[in-house]
Amino acid sequence: MNAVLVAIFLIVGIYAADVGTQTRDAFILAHKSPLSLYAVENMDLVIEYGLYNVGDKPATKVTIDDRHSFPTQSFDIIKGLLHVNFEKIAPGTNVTHSVVLRPRAYGMFNYTSAQVTYYTGNDNLHVSYSSAPGEGYIYRQREYDRKFAPKYTFFLTFLALVAPTTIGSYLLFQKSKSRFDAYAKKKN
Repeated sequence: MNAVLVAIFLIVGIYAADVGTQTRDAFILAHKSPLSLYAVENMDLVIEYGLYNVGDKPATKVTIDDRHSFPTQSFDIIKGLLHVNFEKIAPGTNVTHSVVLRPRAYGMFNYTSAQVTYYTGNDNLHVSYSSAPGEGYIYRQREYDRKFAPKYTFFLTFLALVAPTTIGSYLLFQKSKSRFDAYAKKKN
């Protein structure tokens, strides 16, 4: 029985050592996420791309292409590029890239994944896709302002309506108080 257990541990130990010494080619995990809390027409929308090389070799000639997700008839590119090249991503490192867009219209929008291409350690072209945030809603400018804009005009209107009654009550109180103080001084 002990000999069988020793043999099993030796086989498992040799197999584990063999797996640990194997080298893996470059392998990139990609994510795409909107950093803006709300997407609103005619307001900036920030999209971030993250690339992580989890392989043991560097990834070379890395390209992110997301031009198909944000067509120019629906979005203005304010800052950044939707087609980006990186010469090399070392093993165990990450790279992020951000793009600032401005939606031209409101309504439902499908955020599709970005295409990522790179060469692995064996100079094999590898094509993958980032995560896709899915469907999102682009708010109308007016709807967004109604929900989230400061309501200064409402507060100023309320103050203008309440001020006369509040000030009148305060003046009557002061008049009464001064009469009472005068009466108290006469009595003493």
